[in-house]
This record gives sequence, structure tokens and C-alpha cells, in this order.
Amino acid sequence: MGSRKIFDIHTHVWPDKIASDVLKHLQAKSCNLPVYSDGTAGCLRRLALKAGYSGWMNCPVVTRPDQAHSLNKKAALVNTWPSLSMGGIHPEDPDLVGELQHIMDLGLHGIKMHPEYQEFNPLEVRVEPIWSFCESNDFPVIIHAGNDVGFQPPFHSRPRDFAELIRRHPGLTLICAHCGGWLVWDEVECDLSGHPVYFDTSFSAMYMRDDPGRFARIIRNHGIDRVIYGTDSPWQSLESGIADIEELPFDEADKDKIFWDNANKIFGLEELIA
Repeated sequence: MGSRKIFDIHTHVWPDKIASDVLKHLQAKSCNLPVYSDGTAGCLRRLALKAGYSGWMNCPVVTRPDQAHSLNKKAALVNTWPSLSMGGIHPEDPDLVGELQHIMDLGLHGIKMHPEYQEFNPLEVRVEPIWSFCESNDFPVIIHAGNDVGFQPPFHSRPRDFAELIRRHPGLTLICAHCGGWLVWDEVECDLSGHPVYFDTSFSAMYMRDDPGRFARIIRNHGIDRVIYGTDSPWQSLESGIADIEELPFDEADKDKIFWDNANKIFGLEELIA
């Protein structure tokens, strides 16, 4: 690997006072999935630097409309290189555009959305102002895609919904987590692969072991220029996330695109390095 630059587009941290309780709650909701950090920004920093990361992105999820303003202020506290942060918005926020502008004014790098925790479909009219704002302001969106271990079907979004969303908003920078749709990769390959959205690689390869070539195939067929490295930490260890990419049958230049170059094009990482 040498001196390869690595940027993780998909991590989660919480304020020190609540991180332990939040993780316990999420584990209980998610069949006691193992965790690989204590959920604090300090722990992630130590793990990331040990793993050889250059930088990483925090992706907060707003589960109640009244959380957004204070959550975004807290996100700004972990938004200094090498730790960057997205903001969060809830579809039921009474002032969607105002809070989105607040997120931009804080210097955060986009928004994270989660159709399951926030109970919305991406094509609903009530979320249209979010997509329009982000498209008009070149403000990236990372969105949970596919199933979620903490919820029961039916799920709120399918890969075809993201294909339709980007058809309606062709200027939107949309990053679909979990290789376009966690555990629904047949649908990803049929309905979303090749569309002008980005995929992140978080929490995916280990769930494709029944089809060993699928991880590489999804990335190759979608287009290496539109795939970004991520882990969904604390739910995946940073070392295993790195190994998932290093083991791909791609040349070093293509791995560099996944680990760094593609994220750099979206977020201007080189300009943020102190």
C-alpha cells in the first residue's frame, strides 16, 4: 500500500457523554452487531491514524426534527481536518431550507439522510425541497441505501428510487451508501448500476461472500470513478474496510481513485489539508 492516501466517507461518532448509551441502544436494535470503536470522536481519531487514514467523514443522522439545529452545531465541532463532518436534516423539519442554509453556513460538507430512521421515500414530495436545495447549491448528499439490520421490511427505498431521483435531479451529487443498496445488490445491478450517482463501499463486501466476485463486479460495472471508500464505522473495522479494497483485482491507480481521488473531486480534500 505504501503511502496511499485514504479517506473514509462514511463514519459515525457521537458526543462523549452519550456515545456509550447510543451504541448500546443501536446494538440492541441491530441484533447485537459488534462494534469496533466506542463511538467517540477521540476513539475514531486514534483508530483512523493507526490504520493509516488521511481523513474521514462523520455522517450524523437526525432522527427527530427538533434535533437538527443542535446536532449540526455539534457536528461542526468535529469538522476540522483530518476529521470532517456532514450535517443532518429531517424531512419533517418546519424550516427545511433555513436549516440547510445553517448547515452550509457552519462549513459542513453536505447532508446525511436515512430513509429508515427518518421514515421517508426519496421520491416523496415532502423531501423535494431538500434535493432541490442541494442540487442548486452543489451540496453533496450521502443517503443510506437498501435494507437495514435494525428494521423490518418493507423498507422505504429501493435502488430504482435512486435512479429516478437522479433522473429528476441530474445535478445532484448523490452518494448511495452500501454499494447502492445493502443486501439488495441484485436490484442494484439491475436498476442502479451505471446511473450518475456515487456508491460508497461501507459495510458491504463481507455480506457478499456467497458471490465472491460480486463486490468487484458492482464496482467495475458501476464505474470506478463513481465509487468511494467507506466503512460505516463503528459497524466495520477500519482495517477490514481497507482490506476489502486492497484485495480487489484492480490496479493501484484504480484503488487510489476509490480510497482518495473520487472523494477529493467532490469535497476538495487537498485544499482542506492543513
